[in-house]
Amino acid sequence: MTKIENKKTLLQIIPSMEMGGAEFGTLEISSYMKKKGWNVMVASSGGSLVQTLNFRKIKHIKLLLNSKNPFIIFINIFLLAWVIKKNKIKIVHVRSRAPAWSTYYACSMLKGIKLVSTIHGAYSKQNFLKKFYNSIMLKSSKIIAISKYVKNYLINNYKFTKRELEKITVIPRGVDPDKFNSSNVDSQRLFSLSKQWDLPDGIPIILFPSRIAPFKGHKTLLKAINLLKKESKNKFICIMSGLLRENSKYESEINNYIKENNLMDYIKFPGPCRDMPAAYKICDIVVSPADKPEGFGRIIIESQAMKRPVIASAHGGSLELIKNNYNGLLFQPSDEKDLAAKIKYLLFLPKEKKRKLIKNASLLVKDKYNIERMCELNFKLYNSMII
Repeated sequence: MTKIENKKTLLQIIPSMEMGGAEFGTLEISSYMKKKGWNVMVASSGGSLVQTLNFRKIKHIKLLLNSKNPFIIFINIFLLAWVIKKNKIKIVHVRSRAPAWSTYYACSMLKGIKLVSTIHGAYSKQNFLKKFYNSIMLKSSKIIAISKYVKNYLINNYKFTKRELEKITVIPRGVDPDKFNSSNVDSQRLFSLSKQWDLPDGIPIILFPSRIAPFKGHKTLLKAINLLKKESKNKFICIMSGLLRENSKYESEINNYIKENNLMDYIKFPGPCRDMPAAYKICDIVVSPADKPEGFGRIIIESQAMKRPVIASAHGGSLELIKNNYNGLLFQPSDEKDLAAKIKYLLFLPKEKKRKLIKNASLLVKDKYNIERMCELNFKLYNSMII
């Protein structure tokens, strides 16, 4: 085995392997690198996607990497250093701040380890301590920003020398054109999901697939639905599919709002969906109403690949994916009146205009946001670090 082949070992580190954009990215890149002949491992606290890793024969190492406890972070330094040394890892790729502290110092204890970090979004307003905590993501050999928006955020909020700027590379997320293809979703899958979600026939379905958290925009969408329901001609069901932390304060807020405004007949919370292509195909409109700017917008490109019209907040990475009224619709962030107006517009948009919107969107995704392109760019980046 040559020296280069000896170096083709990759460890990806992420807090957990539950269903989310960063987690799916970890899975996709791990699978791609394995096909390219690399020895690939993933370290996390566990989650539903570990089963898929096991199925694809990608080794998973379970550590408490989802903890922000300083003591656990400190212990993880030595555990990760042991994992890296034992498995002769040469490239380590980390995707979150808390495990990045452990990872950075673990790599510093060993010789010749290259560290890559992916920054998935703009961090919230920061005091000195928070900014210091976040800055660990910038200490790696290479920094991946998932959009131009994220790269610009880093440049505007942190000091980089000209040489340090060269560490940052933009690699947008991508979708699998075979998986997210309307033609490949058969009627049985649609029937099964319709039955599972107890969907009525002949009523438009609005879909918002996302982890249920305050900044994701669930309250804004609920307020928009409350405005729409006041007009009797607006018939629809809104599916908010995603993981909800049980007994959380936000869960209580949402449930109280639904009850106070009599929205029970308009809203369903079915939990996480394991067949997202079927979920997109079964719906008529997809909404991405984030109150806080997001780094990219995975559900936007997945929806567009599935030929479904999308409405998104006009900030963050969404502005790189949607040109208003060309390949989707944008609304003013946190403005329920504007969102309600955009949903109503799409509900009654003539078929020909809707087809044009969908066609423009699917062509752009096919051209710019293919998963093969994303994985290939990661592959080239890793290769550049071992040669």
